[in-house]
Amino acid sequence: MWNNALNLAVIAWLGRFTMVSAHFNQFVHYISGSNLVKGYPMMAAIWYFWCRDADPGKPTRRIVIGTLAGCFLAVFLARVINNIGAFQPRPVANNALLFPHFAGLPDPASQALYIWNSFPSDHAAMYFSLAAGMFLISRRFGVFAYLYVFLFIALPRMYLGLHYATDIIAGAFLGVACVLLFNGRAVVRLYERPYQSLLDRYPAAFQTVLFLICIELSMTFDDVRELVEGIGKYLH
Repeated sequence: MWNNALNLAVIAWLGRFTMVSAHFNQFVHYISGSNLVKGYPMMAAIWYFWCRDADPGKPTRRIVIGTLAGCFLAVFLARVINNIGAFQPRPVANNALLFPHFAGLPDPASQALYIWNSFPSDHAAMYFSLAAGMFLISRRFGVFAYLYVFLFIALPRMYLGLHYATDIIAGAFLGVACVLLFNGRAVVRLYERPYQSLLDRYPAAFQTVLFLICIELSMTFDDVRELVEGIGKYLH
């Protein structure tokens, strides 16, 4: 549950800074919702490694495919847990928590904050899975990716009361575990030959589809979700 010692300690510590600077709060609010800060740098790194190591003898491209597959699985599982697990209100929408106000920011207006389950963080699942894949490709770059995800994606969401620390930890564990699963030898055998065959036979089409998938990942499928919600409302 949300009211454990770790969550309360993190919220209390971060709450010390919410009234210090309106400009800082506005900056954090911007980067928490900016695909330019979140998705684009991570996808740019993925494509850098994809283009850098085109030699079939190197495992980089296979790791990229396994990373993206693991990322999809992690986000899917996070959403399933969100929907079937016990409801846990987000910190900012938790009336029992008395979450602090932020200088320079209006009170949250989105009703989604009050009806969505906070556990686990699908943002953490997605971006820590991508960082895990980069770590498998390059240890040095992977450490930087983990730090980037923590500082610019995970920490702002905790600071703004969108997630508890345990939401982030659970999402990160889920993301890393799924990527390790898809890069395990037994699972690699299942998809390595089919993916390589498609890439060899249809290189342009395969990489175009891969690029479109990465675009959607970089935007956390916002437009796809809006389309699905719109269709659902129309059918209803």
